[in-house]
Amino acid sequence: MRHALIAVALVAAVAIVTAHEKFKIVGTVAALKKDEIAVKAIDGATYEIDFTDAAVVTDRNHKKIDRAMLQVGEKVTVLALGHDQFDLDAYEVQLTDR
Repeated sequence: MRHALIAVALVAAVAIVTAHEKFKIVGTVAALKKDEIAVKAIDGATYEIDFTDAAVVTDRNHKKIDRAMLQVGEKVTVLALGHDQFDLDAYEVQLTDR
């Protein structure tokens, strides 16, 4: 019984350590690279966010659109996961003007 409790405690501790927070960054695309998007947020900060092939680009109704539609200067809302604002992985980039 004691070993089972220790195992459950270890699993819970690992789940907490590996958990990601959700982030929502609203702003304008400042730069685009193959695997990164830089967004100048409305708070004035520029966030560099990992932008893998798993991330989708959507219109304002969350309808998936071609990734080529994303360009520098577009107004976006980026939904991302990460530990803090310096370690973010985008899972959806929403074009707010389309």
